[in-house]
Amino acid sequence: MRILRRTKRRTRKPVFLSTKLRKRRKVWRGIFWFALLSLAALPSVHWANRLLYQKQLQTVEPFLQPLPLWDKGQGTWDTGGKLWERVVIVSPHPDDETLGCAGLIQSLLRRGLVPFVLVFTNGDGFDASIHLKLYEVKIKPEDRAAYSQMRMSETLKAMAKLGLPSQQVIFLGFSERTLAEDWLWKGDEKFVKVLAEHLERIQPTVVILPSRYDDHPIHAIVCGIGWTALLRLVSERRLFQMPRVFEVLIHYGEFPRPQGFNPSLELLPPSDLLLTARWYYLPLTDEMRQRKWEALNCYRTQKLPLTWRFLKSFVRSNEIFAEPFPLTTQPDRTGEPRSLLSGLDIAQVRVEPMKMLPLVPTSQTHQKRVFVQLRGNSNSHLRYGIRIAHSTSPTSVLLTPLRRGKTLVVDLPVPINPPAVIVAFTGYGRHILDVASLVLTEGVGNEGR
Repeated sequence: MRILRRTKRRTRKPVFLSTKLRKRRKVWRGIFWFALLSLAALPSVHWANRLLYQKQLQTVEPFLQPLPLWDKGQGTWDTGGKLWERVVIVSPHPDDETLGCAGLIQSLLRRGLVPFVLVFTNGDGFDASIHLKLYEVKIKPEDRAAYSQMRMSETLKAMAKLGLPSQQVIFLGFSERTLAEDWLWKGDEKFVKVLAEHLERIQPTVVILPSRYDDHPIHAIVCGIGWTALLRLVSERRLFQMPRVFEVLIHYGEFPRPQGFNPSLELLPPSDLLLTARWYYLPLTDEMRQRKWEALNCYRTQKLPLTWRFLKSFVRSNEIFAEPFPLTTQPDRTGEPRSLLSGLDIAQVRVEPMKMLPLVPTSQTHQKRVFVQLRGNSNSHLRYGIRIAHSTSPTSVLLTPLRRGKTLVVDLPVPINPPAVIVAFTGYGRHILDVASLVLTEGVGNEGR
């Protein structure tokens, strides 16, 4: 037996070790060549982004017109009569007012017009920043409270850089983590009520809201709340006039392109949203851009590796504002990022009158039907809902729409005529993952102004 064992050991070949070494060598060789090719391709990516920017500039330029605050022919600032006398900027988070409106704030202050900034949430939902800035592994309620104070302090410092007095900045203090659930799922009216009280007190002539097409659910929700408050105040005659409303886009796919610090380039609206609104631009001087950059640097909690590059993209030679058209169909947002579950993404929202039978009473002729088109088939594990805010009736929430493949169909229980705000949303559990707002402003909107 010993002889046999000894013979077996002598004839064994060290194949396993050599194969393992060869595999490791191939892996490291592949990593090396991949890194080398990536470094070589970086300039190509940069110039590709510049080419895409130039192409977008040629497409978008005919659709841009100067903001009424700016007289392009004379090259001077114009207050537009009493239009800009009382301006309210509604910021979803403590930094959005700087990203989208720092130049506008400076322009108004130069003309002796002092705007109000209403910061809607305290920004306590950015968990990655809380972990890094507070050095906490497990986030506690007191950590979120401390982080909220940090963000509000940063906003006051940024506004001071722009020259806006601190008493013009109002923090509504709502939690970002519970806003979507409380307003969409539970139908809590406190958000509309608080915002309406401030708007009634200020009596604004211009209101700046976040865009209804924004990818960030909180931005789209605050847009819906803002329009609901405005329409309710007008219907109850608590506002002397319907203010002119502009919307500011922050998150939308690859917008703004190219990303990064490019202060000499223009900020351009996404090509697929050109026909949804009138797009205005406000040019910024070198001094205004420098001040905007200094104000943006006050937000130290936002200086994360991935987010800071995006935030720097808004320091450009201009700012853009959208005055939405009164549409009954929200177009497909082709530029937004896609979810892993296609049933979560809302592609389109539209409102159509119901086709009534001849014997149906005429009182029901204003009955409406809402179609919510998804990018994929609806899923029983996901939650879908529609929130309707009508100027003359209480807000209702429908959580169980009829499901027909990729399209959700909802027959509204009461006659709905403009003005009205319809907010479609999808979610999983308590989390709201996509929001699409449709604002029906016929008769009270911005058209004709």
